[in-house]
Order: sequence, then structure tokens, then C-alpha cells
Amino acid sequence: MSAVYLLGAVILVGLVVADWMAFTRNSPSALGYGLPIGRQQEMVRVTPAVFGSDLSLPLPHGAARLCPDQRAIMLLPEWKRFGLRFRTAWPLNGAVYYDSFRDDAKLGFIKRMPWSSALLTALWFLTVTVGLIAYLVSYAHAGGFASAPGAFLGVALSGLGLLVLLFGCMVVVAAYRLEDKRLMIVYDELRAALRATANIDQVR
Repeated sequence: MSAVYLLGAVILVGLVVADWMAFTRNSPSALGYGLPIGRQQEMVRVTPAVFGSDLSLPLPHGAARLCPDQRAIMLLPEWKRFGLRFRTAWPLNGAVYYDSFRDDAKLGFIKRMPWSSALLTALWFLTVTVGLIAYLVSYAHAGGFASAPGAFLGVALSGLGLLVLLFGCMVVVAAYRLEDKRLMIVYDELRAALRATANIDQVR
């Protein structure tokens, strides 16, 4: 039985590693990979002149890559360039889709998260919630709430389970806000570079 658990753990770790590698690769095939968790639109001029011959644009806190066939720009934050130099279990990247190379093109910005991060998080919350409910049901069937001390113990343990859920929510929210802030910084840097190039073109 232990060999089965070990094999399952190895397979799970392998799937998570493969998922993260697919999520962080710098290629057009990674554009639509991951769970969409947010989007926004605005009007900005997109010009290929801002990108180098390799279709990449180094940014102070990451990089952007032009994918002309998909009419998209990949955004890849580099966590080592931020003040808090660590990566959470919920990294984000972005894809900016544009209509055409013209003045005031409509940009569609989509934020994505690795599938494994979203699924494992949902599985953790589901496990804790189901375990807490199952405990309360079994405790009630066993007559645990029949006496005052038993009821107090049941309420105390239920409160402990709720605290675990609350702590998990706080960790996920804090990590998401950190990663979202990093991604938006890179997005703002891309917009600044696009607008600076557009202003230079207008002067010429």
C-alpha cells in the first residue's frame, strides 16, 4: 500500500512540475495555458518597433514577448527582480491581445494562473470543509452534543476547523494580491514602453 501512495505522490509532483514548466515557458504555445482569473480592456497603440529582432522586450521587472501570428504579447514577471524575492504557489502571467498595429488599438489583457495551483487549492479547501462537516455529523450521531462538556468540545473543535479555513483563505488572498501586483507592475511597464514609442513616432 505504501508503494501505491509513493507512486501517487511521485505522479502528482511530476504533474505539478510539468504544469509549471508549461505555464512559465517563453513561447507562443503558452499564451492560452492556465486558468483565466481576470481580464481588462483599454485603448493603446501597439507598435512592433518597441520589440527587438527576437520579438522580446526586456522590462525592469520582467519581460514581454511579441507573438504576431496570435496578435498577442506575453507578459512574464520575474520574481527575483521584486523587493520580496520569493515565488508563491499561485504565480500569475498575462497575455495582451491587440486588434492591429494602429493608433488606439483595443488591448485585451488576460491574467492566468497554473492549473495545478487552482486545482490543488480547491482540493485543499474541499477536503477541509468536507472533513469538518463529516466530523460534526459523526460527532452528533455519537451523542457528542448531548452533554454540556461534549457540546463545548464539539464547538471548540469546529471553531478550530473554521480557523484553519480562514487561515487558508488569508494565505491565498495575500499570495494572489502579491502576484497580481507584480503582474500589474510589468503590465504598466509595457504600456509605458508602448506609449513612449508611439510618442516618438508622432514626433517624427
